[in-house]
Amino acid sequence: MNKGFCYQENTHFSQAVKCSREKFWDSVRNTSTAWKIDSRREILEAVEQHNSEVTGKWLKNEDYGKFLAKKRGLKKLSARQKFFEKSDEERLLAFAQELKDNLVAFIFSCYEFDATPTANGNPFCHRRLADCHLNGLVMLDIDHVDNPLEIFEALKANQELMARTALAHITSSKKGIRIIFTADIKDGNLADNQIVFAEKLSYKADSSCIDATRNSFAPKEEDILYINEDLLFDYYDEDFDREYTPQYRERNTQPLHHEFPAADGADGSVHAKTVAVASESAEQGAETVRNVDVPASGLTWKGYDVQSIIDLRYGDKLPCAADSNRHNESLKLASDLLIMFDGDKQKTLAMLKAQPWVQEIIDERDENVEQTVSSAAQRMAEREKKYLSQQPSKAMQDAIKEATGQTYQEVTQAKTSTSVAVTEGDIERWLWDWGEQIESLFDDFPLLRDICKGLKKNQYPAAMFVAGGLMMTLMTRCTYRFYHRPEELRRLNNSTLIIGDPASGKSFATRLFKLLAAPMVAADKAGIAAINRYKEEMKTKGANKEKPQKPKALFRVHPARTSNAQFIQDMVNAVEVVDGTEMQLHMLTFDTELDNTMTVQKGGSWIDKMSLELKAFHNEEDGQAYSNLDSVVQNFFVFWNYIYTGTPMALKKKVNAQNFGSGLATRLTCIPLPGTNFEMMERESTIDFESDGRLKEWAFKLDRVKGELSVQKIVDELYDWTARRMMDAKENNSKADEMLLKRCAYHGLNFSAPFIVMRHWADIHQDGQYWCGEFETDATDWKLAELIVTIQYACQRHYFGALAEKYFDDKTRDAAVNTPRRAKTIEAFNRLPEVFTIDDVMRCFGLAQNNSARARVFRLLKDGLVEKVDEFVENGTTKAKYKKTGAVMI
Repeated sequence: MNKGFCYQENTHFSQAVKCSREKFWDSVRNTSTAWKIDSRREILEAVEQHNSEVTGKWLKNEDYGKFLAKKRGLKKLSARQKFFEKSDEERLLAFAQELKDNLVAFIFSCYEFDATPTANGNPFCHRRLADCHLNGLVMLDIDHVDNPLEIFEALKANQELMARTALAHITSSKKGIRIIFTADIKDGNLADNQIVFAEKLSYKADSSCIDATRNSFAPKEEDILYINEDLLFDYYDEDFDREYTPQYRERNTQPLHHEFPAADGADGSVHAKTVAVASESAEQGAETVRNVDVPASGLTWKGYDVQSIIDLRYGDKLPCAADSNRHNESLKLASDLLIMFDGDKQKTLAMLKAQPWVQEIIDERDENVEQTVSSAAQRMAEREKKYLSQQPSKAMQDAIKEATGQTYQEVTQAKTSTSVAVTEGDIERWLWDWGEQIESLFDDFPLLRDICKGLKKNQYPAAMFVAGGLMMTLMTRCTYRFYHRPEELRRLNNSTLIIGDPASGKSFATRLFKLLAAPMVAADKAGIAAINRYKEEMKTKGANKEKPQKPKALFRVHPARTSNAQFIQDMVNAVEVVDGTEMQLHMLTFDTELDNTMTVQKGGSWIDKMSLELKAFHNEEDGQAYSNLDSVVQNFFVFWNYIYTGTPMALKKKVNAQNFGSGLATRLTCIPLPGTNFEMMERESTIDFESDGRLKEWAFKLDRVKGELSVQKIVDELYDWTARRMMDAKENNSKADEMLLKRCAYHGLNFSAPFIVMRHWADIHQDGQYWCGEFETDATDWKLAELIVTIQYACQRHYFGALAEKYFDDKTRDAAVNTPRRAKTIEAFNRLPEVFTIDDVMRCFGLAQNNSARARVFRLLKDGLVEKVDEFVENGTTKAKYKKTGAVMI
């Protein structure tokens, strides 16, 4: 009876169906098969030998490029990040593995799989034990051998084994052999036959290859060492099928009459001559897990029951066969438990085996849970090379929070944690407190009452900062001296973002903009009209007509959708002579949708504004030299204040881990606007025109203020405040705090300046069209400035604390990764005695030949690291002695 075996065209989505002779030969003779195998071998060899020429060729390969593009399209961000954290060689190895996985796969031990209905009702032949039918053929893998042909020669020398052999071929790694042979029912099941057959070849079978449904990827034709087509395509042992198929369908796959070698048990270790296919993690030398009984019941983490946390992690949705996720979930859970148990593999193994869904896959297919733990440990070891610390998955952290009432960080860190990030709860509470402090200042700074009109107290901070940003822009003709480089006159700069959920009440900012920016908007009208007239004239002039000269008009309040050329030209034109000196005035941009602002930045209308945003805070120099006629070649200083309102998601797009190092975060003033918590706003029944009038009146006054502000006492106080916070950062050894702190004093002064000037208006006098004068600041002024700088620092830590910590962690990690690149050479040099010979060089550097040692010494001499000090004769040969010079090898 002709039974044969099965195959899958693609292991990811194809059915397991009967393989004909024609399909088998088409697969092994296919040029695609040969290319994939040859390419895989070339990559494996190049990576093993660190052949940069060959790896460089593959890095430019078109198919490898498509492979990378597919990885970039991974849906899960964590999966994408994890892949692209790999080195080029690791990515090439992953590509080589995919080449193998995309080969046609043969299932030599099964002649058929029962069809079962899928979710849509269509029958499908799954490659699984529960549906298998055995044909009596056995597959033996022997891998990781230097010369697979030696095994084949041993096979040919044994007539009994050769008579049972249906197929023998070299594997795709070129370092293994696969043998398909007929089972002897007297020896037992498939695993028994593997053990007996391998022992007769003086090799040891591998316990990981006992699954009857195990795939065998197609070889190329020239790798086939022997084939008996009658046995391969027509063999069927009905007795073997009748005896063992029911057992395999019940997942009873372990040997019945023999045992696998002790050295090849669950720990994954391999006998010196054994080289059966094992998992990649075992190949990488993961430290193994000994099967030591540890009771799972009663295991705790930080005093909390671990099983209760695991139950919360999965809830009612346990991993199951229908979702095909039990192995992957067991690997994830093992990783989480290893972190929680501080790398204790026995405890991890015990908890893993205690899960009912893990027991299912142990019963069904004899799942090697010990190997799962070893694989998880290997992955952790690889990640430790890049990251200083690891945390459980988000799902596990959520379960920990539900079980303990605290976050994972709060449970694991001491009460004196130096974490910089400020929690949402802290900010919510502080906003009310800051609002009350602002309300207490209403009598001293009356305009604050009008600014905060109609808002809840926890919205007062946002209103104060929006108003402060607008009013300091009005005071563009003012300067002050800071404690850093006091010889420089500083300007009042701000980059303000008000961050709140949609419909959280950000519209108050629009009201303040309309009232406080009124003087600038009014002044722009003439300039905008002149620019529009110029454009109209340009459209009506013929090709040979004389073109009108572009006006140098004053246009300072720009919308978000503004071209670079227009923006820069208007900024350069915004110059006014103040006290005999030309002074560049600030530009202003206000937008109620940060998302919209960033969207238009991506188009041609707003290209490269990030550079201007960065340089605006300290009025740094920028320049342009484009070929288009509208962009004048020039250098300029950036004077630009901008105020946006937006959502937390928009802020994450603006400042994230990828661009945090740019320094934009510490230049930004990000103030939260809290949620309304289902509370209605106060219903206003009276129309208060006087409040709006006062805001507008002060706007026109501040728009004409000039001169150096006498705020030196505030500057001194800010210096002392910063010094105290810096001492806190030093005690906490927090570089993140240090970074976030450095620019806070600028914010404290800039935002308080307009309010301080208004409070001391009695000391201000009119000088022509401007207002100016000296005044003496006091404790009340400092109270406001201190509140502002405190809010700024707290909000910096709230929004950017975690990013700052990650920035410095990554910086330390990168340094740790880069440092040991030449550690082997340096360590070998350090092992050399002060005075040494060529023999010492061979020993310390691990060199096998004198010529290599002499070449090494020559390089050391040329680098000035050693010098020749003596010669002596040994066994008739003149040898030299060398001495270290004391120079450091780098």
